[in-house]
Amino acid sequence: MNKKLLILCTALGAFTFANAQSLQSENFNSLTLGNVGTDITGATAGQSGLFTFASNGTAPTTSTNAANSLFQIVSSGNASKGMSITGPNGNAGSAFVWKSGLATSWTGRTTGNNIIEVEVDVYLGALSTSVNKHGIRIFDAAGTKTLVGFQVNTATGELQLIAYSTPTGNPVGNYSYALVAAPGVILPPNSWSRIGISYNKTTNACTIKGPGVPANTILAGSSANADPDEVDFVVTSGHSTTIANTAAGTIIFDNLTVKASATDTLLGNDNFTTNGLTVTMYPNPASDILNIQSETEELTKVSITDLNGRVVKEVSNNLSQISLENLAKGIYMVTIESATAKKLEKLIVE
Repeated sequence: MNKKLLILCTALGAFTFANAQSLQSENFNSLTLGNVGTDITGATAGQSGLFTFASNGTAPTTSTNAANSLFQIVSSGNASKGMSITGPNGNAGSAFVWKSGLATSWTGRTTGNNIIEVEVDVYLGALSTSVNKHGIRIFDAAGTKTLVGFQVNTATGELQLIAYSTPTGNPVGNYSYALVAAPGVILPPNSWSRIGISYNKTTNACTIKGPGVPANTILAGSSANADPDEVDFVVTSGHSTTIANTAAGTIIFDNLTVKASATDTLLGNDNFTTNGLTVTMYPNPASDILNIQSETEELTKVSITDLNGRVVKEVSNNLSQISLENLAKGIYMVTIESATAKKLEKLIVE
């Protein structure tokens, strides 16, 4: 564990599905509400073996809130639990959570599975005055390169890609990227969004997917075929010389998965394009609300069937938010239609 760079991993799994091999997963449901741990120095693990670290930064810092209370297991609002992380309340400092083990799991992966994929549900509450940036990053063994990552600004809701790369006219380093022209890709406030990122060790390609992210958003990274070593939940102050940070921001994370794959399976059930129809469906797994959006066409109908083929819900109005409150937990098939295209996708209700 590189404590200086404060890297995170989540609980390990060991099963294979389709072309992807599960390396880690964490849904926080088995944990107790309250503080994740009792030590913010990163020396002693808390619940589920999660290490926490919080710093107010070095002088002259204005941050004052580093404490165990920054890391909480909370009710996610979807009859399950999540992990909230609160960032610094001033111009410096950071907060991290991690768990060791990814390097070993990656080394033992199936031959040919050279793409690491991370997916997570992110709850962005009401936009705030805090410019904290919350997200996840995949680091190399030295802890100096962000192979791929994402961050969300709590003041604007903007989602950005992070990668060790070489922008034109700049030296190689860790950079953040807007995903579309200003104001950028904005996550909906007071809502869950599922975000996916991946890094291809063979090609160094860095991919991000999520609501509002254009299809095939891929960046050429500069990480020299590095092996991923750890995965971090990372929160930074966000303070800059042009935009000051004077308040703390909080975001909730849930349903983290880390996979090794030979092909792109990132958000396979959430984002898809068929006959020019681009659709985003999130969150998945879902509990009470399913959000469906299309950037290219007007959707006309959504049908949900159980695995016995029975239609349990059919909606032709207000398709952007579909209530799932009367559906039992389980696996369903969702048929999404426009005037010219139809797509069948799997939905997990939990």
